[in-house]
Amino acid sequence: MAVGFYWEVVVREMKGWDDWEHTYVARIRGRDGRIRRSEDIGHEEFLRRQAEEEQQEEELVPEVQPVVQPVVQPVVWPGGPIDTSLLTRYHEHVARHVWFGEERHGPRIELKIASLGGKLAEWVPDQHPRYVEGWMTASGLRSLERTSLNKVDPNLISAFVERWHPETSSFHMPFGEMTITLDDVACLLHIPIRGDFYTPSSFTEEEAAALAAELLGVSLQCAARETRKQRGGYFSQQWLFDNYIRQCEVENYDCAARSYLLLLIGCTICTDKSFTRVDAKYLPMFRVLSTCSRFAWGVIALVELYDTLNDASIFTTKGLAGYATLLQCWIHEYFPTLGRRAESGIDCDIPGASLPRARRWRYRQGNVKLPAYRPVLDALTPDDVIWRPFEDHRAAFPFDLVSMYSGYLRGCTVVRYLPERCIRQFGYVQYIPPPPPPAPAIDVIDSDWIGYDIAVDRIVQPTRPATYAAEAAADYLPWYYMVSHPIVCRPVDGPHGAQPVPQYMAPQDDPMEADAPAPAEDDLQRERRWRGMIGSALERFVSHLNIDRDEEGFEDIFLALDVARGEHP
Repeated sequence: MAVGFYWEVVVREMKGWDDWEHTYVARIRGRDGRIRRSEDIGHEEFLRRQAEEEQQEEELVPEVQPVVQPVVQPVVWPGGPIDTSLLTRYHEHVARHVWFGEERHGPRIELKIASLGGKLAEWVPDQHPRYVEGWMTASGLRSLERTSLNKVDPNLISAFVERWHPETSSFHMPFGEMTITLDDVACLLHIPIRGDFYTPSSFTEEEAAALAAELLGVSLQCAARETRKQRGGYFSQQWLFDNYIRQCEVENYDCAARSYLLLLIGCTICTDKSFTRVDAKYLPMFRVLSTCSRFAWGVIALVELYDTLNDASIFTTKGLAGYATLLQCWIHEYFPTLGRRAESGIDCDIPGASLPRARRWRYRQGNVKLPAYRPVLDALTPDDVIWRPFEDHRAAFPFDLVSMYSGYLRGCTVVRYLPERCIRQFGYVQYIPPPPPPAPAIDVIDSDWIGYDIAVDRIVQPTRPATYAAEAAADYLPWYYMVSHPIVCRPVDGPHGAQPVPQYMAPQDDPMEADAPAPAEDDLQRERRWRGMIGSALERFVSHLNIDRDEEGFEDIFLALDVARGEHP
């Protein structure tokens, strides 16, 4: 059966320009497209068959509806990642605002750093009573007494915070990712990185007072008076030190050791933003002094620092807690050209001396401001980094494979720990890491930590030892430039105006457009900014005088400080 006609008009004879004699030949094709037969037909038959063919085509050929493809608008952050699948919180990150010249609101653009090294130095005695000395050594925390810098550089630290991303728990540098590892914590502080996780629970005023009466050797009335003064489950640092002295005088050395150890971690690895208080939630860790060494104190320090870095990387945050000395000493070790480094002259690499590497450094006042640090960090290359700075320290503190565990760490919260994203710091070739895994259940985190060798095998399998310090796979940097932002500063406008930047679709909860001016302050925002300025000034005044709440004559000062913080009804 024919399924179509192929029509030809054949001119048989030309009788003149105005008179043509036509013969119409119908060439009939089969289903295979080959011509079956031909026949001569007249003009009327030609028109009839042509009409039949058109009708058959309309009946046999179904109407095909055009497929409408949805228009996908790519989301591209100006000055940030082209592929936003990794840095999913970039819309609220401080780096996005810095790209458009917008600084953090407040009395100063750099972060306010909670650094208590100067205060702690005044409280560290030349020698503890013998029993307290024994508990200090057994806890694994004794080295923290003398690792703190007297001060830190807020401009240098703020410049690195602008490159920290919570999604990856790493600093995004121009040449790839870097992070503070468990090995860095172990070498800088000499605290144990193996052991049990501990997630503390917060206490009310009454619960904290009862706990202090049980473990610190004070009466319930005295403890309640202190927690009531601190308006929560907290103790002031000065109160803990005074209690340490009192308990030593009455030879109640267990309670003295607990007071001092709680004060020690509250001024170092567990520092909060209050500058004067220690959270009571850490006190149960010292209930049994003979077993408090079972905790992975290095993990606790790193979780605290990661958590506060996650918070400080958001544009609206104005302060940084955690152990700032750990962060600044890490910068000094890996980036010898940044900041004003000053060495103490202490040789920490002597075998058997057991001196934390952080004691190598001392504070030297910097003269570079945050805006000047940004282009310096943008211009860094892999050659500006000491990728394995602790190789000379291995005789004093050997490498522990558990620092290459990959997964989640548990402490005051749960944070990602992904050394495969910074595996050059362990001497391996950097490859494109897998996406960060979702947070598992608590029991899964603990079991993964116990079987850490499985995670180590997983992250080492795709790579090999590096032949030179900064070696990376050929496809790593092209991928990294797609998912990250290698620079923080927007390029300087040329003679033809600003360089073009990618456009992006802002999320619904963040309607600020590119290059849009900052929204005007309302009365509430202005009041909060003023309160922040007043609170910062009062905190500096209190810190300078080294006074505490229980000292007479300063009640109004601390009342004003509480009002500025919004802690007073």
